[in-house]
Amino acid sequence: MVFLAILIVYGVIQYGDGGRALQHDQWFYRWSQWVTNLGLPGHELIVSFIVLVPVLALALALNIVAGISSWLLLVCAVPLLLYSLGRSELSTPIHEYVAAYRRNDNVAATEIAISLGVEVDDDDGWWALHRGMLQAAGYLGFERLFAALFWFVLLGPVGAVLYRLLALTCENQESSSELRHTAARALWLMEWPAVRVLGLSFALSGNFVGCFNHWREELLGYRRSTASVLETAIHGALNVNSTDVTQEDITEKELEALLPLLSRTMILWLCILAILTIVA
Repeated sequence: MVFLAILIVYGVIQYGDGGRALQHDQWFYRWSQWVTNLGLPGHELIVSFIVLVPVLALALALNIVAGISSWLLLVCAVPLLLYSLGRSELSTPIHEYVAAYRRNDNVAATEIAISLGVEVDDDDGWWALHRGMLQAAGYLGFERLFAALFWFVLLGPVGAVLYRLLALTCENQESSSELRHTAARALWLMEWPAVRVLGLSFALSGNFVGCFNHWREELLGYRRSTASVLETAIHGALNVNSTDVTQEDITEKELEALLPLLSRTMILWLCILAILTIVA
């Protein structure tokens, strides 16, 4: 069921709208506001209530569905996984940014970088923008697809939805900064194993030696953010030839190579899952 659901979702991503028709989050924001207004003690308890109540309700419903039919469970799992995917589109901003760079349009490139969450200073040159874009785009690729798939494989639709609801809590601007910070810590814990599995996957689908060396150094680390760890793995996979990467080492070519790297890694995962499904 897991492999078939992921295969269907991959087809929707490639040839459909990527699940955007299902990605309506107002219900969750209204629920979050209602829970926050209850005045529960402690931000940890509030975040737990916001996220775990709908997840536990979903787990109960899926358990009932599984008892009826495994095919019916598959019918439910596909839209749930599509809902769990990230909301950001990646390929278009990268292509537009590279086009802006090649026509030396710093204003347009800066606007695109800001739209992806890159922190831009007035004094930033192209190299700083390139590195910020590579880190932001790498994380968005991970957050949009691979993290949700990782938890879907481990825990089924419940794991994927849990990850997405935590991510939505972090992004909810109507929540307090303390609440979002608490959710971000929980999200980092969920991302910790997923980003290391993805880093190893990058080694297999990119420059193995460079990526594996970086991956091994970060394997048991716990101080760096997900985006920072992922950036290091991407540098190795794309053969950026520096242990301490400087801004001048990053060019638009690495940005263009990022999308094929993500695609190859996705195909690698599909092949691994297919083999595991056949063996099992």
